[in-house]
Amino acid sequence: MKKPADIAEFLKARGLRVSLQKLEIAKHVLGEHRHFTAEEIFKEVNADFPRVSRATVFNVLNLFVEHGLLKTVQARSDVLLYDSNTEEHDHVVVGATGKIFDVQLPEKEKQAFLKTLWIKNPHLPKKTDASVVVHV
Repeated sequence: MKKPADIAEFLKARGLRVSLQKLEIAKHVLGEHRHFTAEEIFKEVNADFPRVSRATVFNVLNLFVEHGLLKTVQARSDVLLYDSNTEEHDHVVVGATGKIFDVQLPEKEKQAFLKTLWIKNPHLPKKTDASVVVHV
C-alpha cells in the first residue's frame, strides 16, 4: 500500500481526514510490520518531505494509535515505540542490538505466567489483555 490514492482511501475508510502530511507519514508506517520511534519516522519523512514538523509526526502517530492503525509498545525503557502490527502478539528484545521481534506465545502458558506474576507481585495492575516483553 504505497500508492497515495490507496493510502488516502485506507485512511478515509477509518474515519480520518486526509492531508499530505498524514499520507507521507502513513507511507512510512503502514504496510509492513515494524517497530519504530516517532523520531525515526520524523527523520525518514523529512528525507522525502521536509515540511513535516516533529509535533505533526507525534500527533499523527498518536492519531493512528487512537484509530487502531498502530499500537504502542513499551519494550525499551528509554523510548516509546510504535508497532505497525496491530494483531495480538508479544515481543522479544535482543539486549545486545536493541532489535525487537514479534512472537506468538501460547495463550494458555501466557495466562499461567501472568497469573503467577500477579500472585507474586500483587502491586502490579491486572490486565486481561496484557502483552509480554522478553529481553534476551
